[in-house]
Amino acid sequence: MNNDPWKHLRKGLFRSVEPEVELMACMKPEPKFEKEFTPESLPGYVARWSHEAPSDYAGDIKRNRIMREKKHTTPAEFLSFVFQVYGITKSLQNQWVRQRIGVAWVYRSTRFVSADQNEFVYCTYDYINDARKVEQLLAIDERHAKQAIEDYQEKRKLGATKQDSRKIMPVFWNTPCCFKANVQSLRHFFTLRLEKDAEWEIRRLARLFFSIVMEKAPSLFEDMVDLAGTGELIK
Repeated sequence: MNNDPWKHLRKGLFRSVEPEVELMACMKPEPKFEKEFTPESLPGYVARWSHEAPSDYAGDIKRNRIMREKKHTTPAEFLSFVFQVYGITKSLQNQWVRQRIGVAWVYRSTRFVSADQNEFVYCTYDYINDARKVEQLLAIDERHAKQAIEDYQEKRKLGATKQDSRKIMPVFWNTPCCFKANVQSLRHFFTLRLEKDAEWEIRRLARLFFSIVMEKAPSLFEDMVDLAGTGELIK
């Protein structure tokens, strides 16, 4: 099943961009500990300290799964990921920043960067089955994007500051960022945002994150595979 049937209609629209997520960093052991643990086994490794349990890599991975099942979450906070995120809207940002524990962001700021360079993340309209209607809807969005850039430039010429001029921008402008989260915070994020009733854009983003962390540390997230689902948006 194609979860994004109108993606081809967004190509060529005014400054259209699609979401991208890249892993920038994941905690690595110092040379002294390189033979002791990997990023994935770190939670299980630190959990040994509670009762001085002898173990090895396989034992730590097993411990990850046991802690996950028992909802013993503190060791999961020891491992953090840092991502570069591109192709998300200002609207999504306002939802996302409600999660505040174990996370951090640095966003592109249009207080300092000229907003007349803004790109735009257009709606998928995947719930509409008529291509002609989708084209008409995207044309409306594109018209607003173009007009916003023109109005921003006019406001700047009239002497308005960047931060005052940007306020006429539609909420679907691209707002890239760097994002840091520990395992427990990501699991909480996935629990909320992989659900079918989550808003489509943040669910799409959650799936992109999930595909990355599953490659890097499957024992910490594998129980959420059914929640993540399959399809175009996870690729």
